[in-house]
Amino acid sequence: MSILEHEFRQDMCNYCQRFDLLDMINDAVILNDAKDGSILFMNQKALEMHQYDLKEIEELSVMDLSHDARETLRSKMNMVINQANKGYVFTANHVKKNGTIFKVEVSARFLVMHGRQVIASLVRDLTVDGNIRQEVEIASKIQRRLLPRNLETGLFRMRTVYQPLSGLSGDLYDVQYNEESQILFGIIIDVMGHGITATSQSGILRYLFRQAIEKSIAISDKLAWINDEVMPFFNGGGFAAALLFEFDFKCKMLTYSSAGVNYFIYLGSAGPTVIRSPGLFLGINESETYDQGVLPFQSGDSFFFLTDGLFELIAQPMNNSHTFWSMHQLCKDLPVSGVADDDASGVGILVR
Repeated sequence: MSILEHEFRQDMCNYCQRFDLLDMINDAVILNDAKDGSILFMNQKALEMHQYDLKEIEELSVMDLSHDARETLRSKMNMVINQANKGYVFTANHVKKNGTIFKVEVSARFLVMHGRQVIASLVRDLTVDGNIRQEVEIASKIQRRLLPRNLETGLFRMRTVYQPLSGLSGDLYDVQYNEESQILFGIIIDVMGHGITATSQSGILRYLFRQAIEKSIAISDKLAWINDEVMPFFNGGGFAAALLFEFDFKCKMLTYSSAGVNYFIYLGSAGPTVIRSPGLFLGINESETYDQGVLPFQSGDSFFFLTDGLFELIAQPMNNSHTFWSMHQLCKDLPVSGVADDDASGVGILVR
């Protein structure tokens, strides 16, 4: 125990002397004299954060812990004192004993403890938050780059929309086109949530989609197979919505099967129409069966397969004057208009 801390405790009641309770707090706690900045107490978390031991406290001042200029630090201390009733939260640069500088968030309050003016501070290291944020940004860029880009073939044009609500997305889409068979397979995926877990689960579903399209079974059976395979990855709760589709350009036939994404938009000669398709979410029931629908198409027809976060932004009924290009532009504009509250993704196909 430092001399200052010892003297400080001598003037305090038994209840206030229970400083050992502050070591149970997971945040760093620092008490310093409001007048001269001398350190009166640091809990174990604060000592570890700044790399000091208990014997060194008596020589320390807030000037030793802060990397801010003396005038800046004094100004912040005055702000704490002036806002005594509600406290003051600010960011600062602290310095460890070895000279390492790190960013912190300080929640400080002015107190009078047995006649002594004290500033009590909770200090949170922001370095970890910054590292996590950087990793999320990198993962988000990788996630975006793995998505299929716009396609142009002699049979169709494909345009996409991908707008995460923030950082990583639970949405994903994928397509595979076989030029020889003239068949385009695609999937829209919307996993519950937006974080790392949702991103991992959507990646697993993409992998399973790639395997499923190699199987010589009906579209609905491909979806059922994906559901069975993904079940272990949702055993902690959660689910995913999906819609699996197949364009056969030789037969001019669209085949589709839904698991929670229960609609898509068809733009034909009569204007836009919402096609409904029932089906339970993936990851809920093992051995679930799924319905299958078919829809003939012709040159000039177009289709939009959208996740909830995008479809629900489109006002109903839709404008009959919509073309493939105007609908695609609308789908790009809506998620960035400030009204979105979910990830927004989609794939548009225009038949040539």
